[in-house]
Amino acid sequence: MSSRSRSGIPLQLSQECVVASIQVDLDEDVLQGFRQELLELLQRSGARGIILDLSGVSIIDAEDFRALRDTMDMARLMGAVTVMSGLQPGVVSALIDLEADTQGVDATLTLDDAFERMASIRVERVGLGEDASTEAALDDSMSDGEALESEEAE
Repeated sequence: MSSRSRSGIPLQLSQECVVASIQVDLDEDVLQGFRQELLELLQRSGARGIILDLSGVSIIDAEDFRALRDTMDMARLMGAVTVMSGLQPGVVSALIDLEADTQGVDATLTLDDAFERMASIRVERVGLGEDASTEAALDDSMSDGEALESEEAE
């Protein structure tokens, strides 16, 4: 599923994640529309992750970054993990110079890296028991297979 949103930011579902490819100039109206569309899609799809692909953003100010952080916090409250990808060197420098709050932001260099990060987060969640039903099902199927192999060996 891919759609051009009213905010001008396309949203796509891929590998259990909502991918937002931000390729437009950010302003208050764009960010507000994007937030609403993203959170609604998150609720409808049940996705557990969001990737914000910022590779097309060459300028961002502290206020726009704060609005993106607020959106990430809202998604977290809905149970989703957010990873930023593709931040340009100039954007990174500007955010640090502006003393933007980057603490706790999970970021990767590329979109491929972001998908790998999401996969590792899913593995960590299963390991921590957050998805106990899946983990139990995996354990049961492995135990059944091991028992079958043991009986065949005898």
